[in-house]
Amino acid sequence: MTFAAKCCGLQSGANSDEFLSEELPVAADKLQQLLKELQQQGAVVSSDLRSALEVSLDRLPLVSQREFDTQVDILRRTREKLARLEDKVEMLEQALTLGNNKPET
Repeated sequence: MTFAAKCCGLQSGANSDEFLSEELPVAADKLQQLLKELQQQGAVVSSDLRSALEVSLDRLPLVSQREFDTQVDILRRTREKLARLEDKVEMLEQALTLGNNKPET
């Protein structure tokens, strides 16, 4: 008796074609069932990963592109105003310095 015959439970003298015609479809069905189970478990894992990713992203301080653009515009205007105020302060300081340097009459 061959090793394959012993492993598959074949009796000596059993027809290997008969084994293949009877057992092969059963093995194929079992493999298909196992494949489906693996795909289902993969879908569950994928779903769990997706959920974990969504939770993690929800915790991040993200803003929409519109809100970001609005904030960029506000920051730009604020910087421009600050630059104008700095120029004005500098002119006032210069005027004050010039006013203090005038001789008293």
